[in-house]
Amino acid sequence: METIRLILFVILAFLLLQIWQNWQQDNQPQHVEIAQQEEFPAPLVETENTTAELSRLPGEVVAATPNAQASELITVETDTLIVEVDTRGAMPRKIWLKNYPVSLQDPDDLTVMFDNDFNHQFYVQSGAVANPQNKSAPNHKTLFDIEASDYSLKESEDQVELIATARLQNGLELQRKLTFSRGGYQIETLTTLINNTDQPWQGRFYNQLLRTPGDGAKRSFFAPASYEGTAFYTAEDKYNKVSYEDIAEERMSVQTDNGWVAMLEHYFVAALVPEHPEQFYTKELDASRFVIGSLGESQTVAPGGQVFETATLYVGPKEQYRLEKISPGLELTTDFGMLTFLAQPVFWVLKWLHGLFGNWGWAIIGVTVILKAIFFPLSAIGYRSMAKMKGVQPKMVALREAYADDKTVLNQKMMELYRTEKINPLGGCLPILIQIPVFIALYWVLLESVELRQAPFVLWIKDLSQSDPYYVLPIIMGVSMLIQQRLNPSQLDPIQQKVMMAMPIVFTFFFLTFPAGLVLYWVVNNILSILQQWHITQKYAAP
Repeated sequence: METIRLILFVILAFLLLQIWQNWQQDNQPQHVEIAQQEEFPAPLVETENTTAELSRLPGEVVAATPNAQASELITVETDTLIVEVDTRGAMPRKIWLKNYPVSLQDPDDLTVMFDNDFNHQFYVQSGAVANPQNKSAPNHKTLFDIEASDYSLKESEDQVELIATARLQNGLELQRKLTFSRGGYQIETLTTLINNTDQPWQGRFYNQLLRTPGDGAKRSFFAPASYEGTAFYTAEDKYNKVSYEDIAEERMSVQTDNGWVAMLEHYFVAALVPEHPEQFYTKELDASRFVIGSLGESQTVAPGGQVFETATLYVGPKEQYRLEKISPGLELTTDFGMLTFLAQPVFWVLKWLHGLFGNWGWAIIGVTVILKAIFFPLSAIGYRSMAKMKGVQPKMVALREAYADDKTVLNQKMMELYRTEKINPLGGCLPILIQIPVFIALYWVLLESVELRQAPFVLWIKDLSQSDPYYVLPIIMGVSMLIQQRLNPSQLDPIQQKVMMAMPIVFTFFFLTFPAGLVLYWVVNNILSILQQWHITQKYAAP
């Protein structure tokens, strides 16, 4: 009974949480300034054979003219990444994650992050934008020269560097160095603008992520999907999510001198961390492509002088220990929701147990045991109340039979019985309500943590993030619910009896599609609840 009520409370809490979050998204006032006219109206984009116009913020995809020179793709391979760098723009255009196959059945089918497929556009753009009175600067449509056609990280090396150079006819030159490191998913970029003209040049650098939304943004009723969209972080505004729907409604502009911008999906993230940002912005290019980016400080380059910008591009899994080393707040892209303050300690314990056991399934069992031990004093209150209720049930049945025609008197007699026997009929509710936030936090930890993706447990459980292929765990959970019902006082109302009999079957089907890691938690939780309840019932049950 205690676990059944807990599940019902959790489901209700989830529904209320989703309603509250959706209401906030639809009704909360914008806390950021909406971009008006950009400081640099309509700068020009020059390539070797074409000139086109950008809109107020950089990011429009400019169609190349038929005589435009074709670009090439340069391959860079490290121990973690396979990257294709486009000579047009000299930034990664496609990235595979070598340690994260799409499925366990086909380990050679690697997860693709960046891509330029017609139906899946997701990549980074970078360049410089000039003041209206200055000559244009190289940007993400400019062709660069790259010496080699492929690069690879050798076993004796910790880093591999790619250097690209673009020289415009107007005398400006842009050099970009991309540094790839062993064991990491970040790409360090150093961009240098050289003014080879006889006039000062004024402008600033920009970096931006462009994407068409994927299937991860879809949600189901029973298991809300992880957030897919954009996010940014500043020391002043902290962590903020900006959905694609919000971007479509209006552009965003935030003035800042720190932070990062990112595009998120369930287990992975692409983030840009500029060293000297001045403005974060979003924009919709068309009905299916969205941009979030950063504009740097306005800088003046004297004739013969140069100016540079550094930035970090991270494209990989949302592993918190990696992300927190790159930039403050980046670990928050592993989004545990409004209960992050509870979820983070739970995740820390889960990871610590994984270090002991070497298996995430046993770590989940360990966390469940620890939580049950912590909340045992509260659970014992509910168990004692149910044990006493079960002991006086014959008296309750007698009262119902004696006063079946007078509900008012029956209620009075029942309250007298509770006072005489010192029973609080609601004694088991408060402990459950106190535990709900922790259980919801654990739910999001198990759902969001990339560490559980394709993590095996034992025997047939090869992936804790997917449902049990043979439905063994959901069936065990249903059986454990039946056993718990035997320990609880039976319902006196015939309708309630039928509902209680149906509950194990309903929830067994309910959990068939849940990730195995979550069902494993509920199975262990139910078994421990049965043991605790049996112990309390034996101690407090009437002779």
